[in-house]
Amino acid sequence: MYLPDLIVRSRRVVTRDGVRPAALHVRGGRIIGVLDFENVPDGCPVDDASDLVVMPGAVDTHVHVNAATAGDADVFEQTTRAAATGGVTTIIDVGSVGGPTACVSTLEQIRRAAEGHCAVDVGFCGGIVPGNSREIGPLAAQGVFAFACTFGVAAIEGAAAVTEADLRTAMPGLARIGATLMVHGELPGPIERAVSGQQSSMGFFDRATWSFRGSREYVRFLETHPKSAETEAVVQLLELCREYGTRTHILNLSSSDALTPIFRARTVRMPLTVETCPHFLFFVSEEVPDGATAFKCVPPIRERANRELLWGALAGGLIQTVASDHSPPPAGVHGRTPRDFSRAWGGIASVQLSLPAVWTMASARGHTVNELAAWMCRGPARIAGLEKKGEIDVGHDADLVIWDPDAEFAVDASTLVDRRTSTPYIGCSLRGIIARVYLRGNVIYEQGRPIERTMGRLLVKPRVSTARIS
Repeated sequence: MYLPDLIVRSRRVVTRDGVRPAALHVRGGRIIGVLDFENVPDGCPVDDASDLVVMPGAVDTHVHVNAATAGDADVFEQTTRAAATGGVTTIIDVGSVGGPTACVSTLEQIRRAAEGHCAVDVGFCGGIVPGNSREIGPLAAQGVFAFACTFGVAAIEGAAAVTEADLRTAMPGLARIGATLMVHGELPGPIERAVSGQQSSMGFFDRATWSFRGSREYVRFLETHPKSAETEAVVQLLELCREYGTRTHILNLSSSDALTPIFRARTVRMPLTVETCPHFLFFVSEEVPDGATAFKCVPPIRERANRELLWGALAGGLIQTVASDHSPPPAGVHGRTPRDFSRAWGGIASVQLSLPAVWTMASARGHTVNELAAWMCRGPARIAGLEKKGEIDVGHDADLVIWDPDAEFAVDASTLVDRRTSTPYIGCSLRGIIARVYLRGNVIYEQGRPIERTMGRLLVKPRVSTARIS
């Protein structure tokens, strides 16, 4: 019998079966035992977390590192250090400002930039863009974890979006190899219908940015991204999913109106999973001040009633995961243009704050840390095919976050690690302070100390995954 290299113990360890006292025995970066709290052999180093919660490291399957170029290494350090500070031990980079990673040569460049510069483990998505269906096989052979695309309206000016015809070309190939298609969707028709008749009073509607030029009112920005744009994209996507049998994952769901067609699809066991984002669960449009462009994201933050319906869907299992959609502006791209939603960057940088932000709202609604782990650890790991991540169990990586779910803190800009943009969370009071974070049994973050080591690995998905969609 091998002695562990490390024991991490707590009276509140989050396992699949619930929260209980346990001593986690770690050797070679893996968990080799989940044993009684008192099971501590003599001579073994022990991290006694006492009554702090020990949870699997969070897995964020929707991060935009947003390198300005494929060789931009510094942004990987910023993004992954921010992730580690927030208790996230694995991220999946779904693509950058110009769109998803659509060919092997670009993927190789990005991997070279990331190598040796990551504080947490990093996997990559391939991309679906118009005309790149022949790249699906080569990208899959390189170990991408899924294929991401924007369906309908480009989320960022200049980014490539796909049409129904493009998806019909790509989805059969994805289905044949068992790959997952991750889709951000808004259709242009509902947007154009929503803004028709308003242009005389609101000014010029710019289809490059899908907003009224010079608009400072959040309600006007919200009108340019109606629920129907998202919902109709989801309906069309589900029809394609049913036709081709392609594993499909809906990204950043904001519209509660889309929950009805999603429910119908799930009842007939379509290979479908859904994520929403912390900002959709935390903020409400009624409280967004005019000109507060830090709140701008696409799809947008919606009304209070919409938020509560998303919470209900998450609690009921209709939405399975929460991911940050972390998206700061790349260097050289204008950021939060004061008070002008038409020119401001459309993304929220929140990977550092996702866990406490979601917990703040979840705990207020009576949810448990075990549910939080299902949404932000187990579920994302399963969907991505990360079979050794997201759970405290024998054989899994010893990726652990030790935190105090009862402690509160105010978000201060000076404490944010990824400094490329502002965030609407500044000034908010959040619950859940991260004390320590382990990656494969090594401490990568301690509260109050800067992260000095970049121990993250670049992950490659096995050619055949046994991950289930449930």
